[in-house]
Amino acid sequence: MHLDTPWLAQLLGLLACAIGATAFLQHQDQKLRRHLTLNGVLLALHFMMLGATVAAINCLLCAVRTWVSGYHRTLSVMWTFIVLAWALVLPQLEHPMQLLTLTGTTLSTYALFRLDGLPLRGCMLASSLCWVVHNLWAGSIGGSLLEGMFFVINGYTIVSLYRRQGVAPLDRVR
Repeated sequence: MHLDTPWLAQLLGLLACAIGATAFLQHQDQKLRRHLTLNGVLLALHFMMLGATVAAINCLLCAVRTWVSGYHRTLSVMWTFIVLAWALVLPQLEHPMQLLTLTGTTLSTYALFRLDGLPLRGCMLASSLCWVVHNLWAGSIGGSLLEGMFFVINGYTIVSLYRRQGVAPLDRVR
């Protein structure tokens, strides 16, 4: 479904960007999850309007997954979301760049279900990198800005959390 209203699609992407901009500033994991859930719903609409079905499916699935991960963090639920993502998206793939959405979704699913604190944010950082590259390729202005901001803000929060623990961030990377 490709609607001939690119300005509305970009407006939704920018709205998602504005809402998502505060997600990784949150030091509490539950607040992070709430921000990311709303962000995913808006981005799903944005990508659907751009005709980027693979990204839309991933974003909607990510929104549901993020919300569910706040309440159920079992391995079976995690694997259900990973299998669903691959099963729904693989048949829709039209270009190898779209695999980045699956990689990013898989990384963030693992992070939300199995990690907390700094490891959660580190894995989400890698997911953001996958999505920013895809979004630039797909022509998503709001999505590119959003994931770029996620990357920078999440990196800043990681440094802030490390400092709060009294350890320099690069001291643990050797």
